[in-house]
Amino acid sequence: MKTILITGSNSDIGIAVAKALSEQPLQLALQYYSNHSKASELQAWLDAKNVRSRLFQCDLTKSEQAESLIAQTLSEFGAIDVLINVVGPFVYKNVLDVTPQEWFDDINLNLHTCFYACHYAMDELRRNQGQIINFAFSGVENIKGWPMSAGYCAAKTGVAALTKSLAVALAPHKVRVNAICPGLVEEGHISAEERQQMASQIPYGRPVHPDEIGKTAAWLVWNSPESMTGSLITVAGAWEY
Repeated sequence: MKTILITGSNSDIGIAVAKALSEQPLQLALQYYSNHSKASELQAWLDAKNVRSRLFQCDLTKSEQAESLIAQTLSEFGAIDVLINVVGPFVYKNVLDVTPQEWFDDINLNLHTCFYACHYAMDELRRNQGQIINFAFSGVENIKGWPMSAGYCAAKTGVAALTKSLAVALAPHKVRVNAICPGLVEEGHISAEERQQMASQIPYGRPVHPDEIGKTAAWLVWNSPESMTGSLITVAGAWEY
């Protein structure tokens, strides 16, 4: 039975990933930062499915709290087989108006949190020949101007580079590292007008559903080829940011 740690577990994508993974026997460590009620709702759903889980509230922008998260997960479950880094808030703001603090927050929340979690889980993942799944965005590998989300895109481009770098460094230890790159995802409560506006930009004709991201993560964990590592897996309906 695998033990899987999901960061940002109470986001729409984090919830979808947890639910999709729970179709197989597993234990779930669920990190969240705020909105305890949403995290508790996910845990209640998992309880009803007889999936053992535990919530861990912490701020992953602080390296010592990331280290503590890994230690607490090991204390509770005895192992970590898969680390899934879902944390990554999107900020939409013109780069000319972004403050130094906003820039720092974008990089900190989207890149540093990913590195910290990977760094402190690495020894355990090597021991178990485990997996890391990170999150970027569709088109991350094609550097271009993203003036309305420069901080987010700079950080996620860093996540893509980190993913590929870790994949190479950890391959001799049989630890696989991949990234899922979603397109426009139908998250939260959006109006029919907003949904149509999103759909008009996407060749496939509709936004990505969170459960499709969940299914992709579950496929990576349970069914993907053993040698698949260093991949950026796009789920976007042929749309690129």
